[in-house]
Amino acid sequence: MATFDSTKKAVLWDLDETLYSRRDTARQVFPGMFRQCLYPDRSEEFIAEAVGYMMTRVKRNSMTHEDAFQALLARYPSDKPYVRQQCIDYYYAHMRDFVSPSQEAVGIIKKLKARGLKTAIITNVVPELLAHQRKKVAALGIEHLFDAVVYSAQLGIHKPDRRIFDYAAKLLGVTNGECLFVGDDPDSDVAGARGADMEVVWLDHWQDDDRFESDPHVHRVRHLEEYFAL
Repeated sequence: MATFDSTKKAVLWDLDETLYSRRDTARQVFPGMFRQCLYPDRSEEFIAEAVGYMMTRVKRNSMTHEDAFQALLARYPSDKPYVRQQCIDYYYAHMRDFVSPSQEAVGIIKKLKARGLKTAIITNVVPELLAHQRKKVAALGIEHLFDAVVYSAQLGIHKPDRRIFDYAAKLLGVTNGECLFVGDDPDSDVAGARGADMEVVWLDHWQDDDRFESDPHVHRVRHLEEYFAL
């Protein structure tokens, strides 16, 4: 396993499922959502069972994917009519109450900053959720650790488009080759950063994609400390 390249001048980070656990957050949001939107008359034991099942159906990029809800409702019919938008609104209104930063990531970022490296977040977000994403970053209490936070909705460019990676590097005053990107998603993060000529630490939670197995510039880890031996 390769370890951190000390010649790098900047480390860029994805947000969701990299700097905090979206799955852990969703697991805490779902009980209230289910109680209010789907199962107002059920026991705590039922709600816990339904949440456990929902967590087996969520998608890599979405904790509220329609397929997951349809699977849930097929197994556990709701007590009231299912209104998808009501569930989505509940999720986004409450998830920032439960977000908690990855202490592993925070510790590493502080060490990188102490070494003089630049840091930034690059996060994909659609325009209608930009305010929510900003509030989420504020709720995490980590913005002070970064020299910049790049929201794709502000640029009209989204990962994996290399232009958003180019933009972040230029913003930090470094070249793409001097950047390391850390992210979890093989398409938007890994393929995107590699397409922008950046080295990548792939925080692979799902272990279901082997596309980059032979790429020496992609470091696949389950825990960040496997690569960041600082």
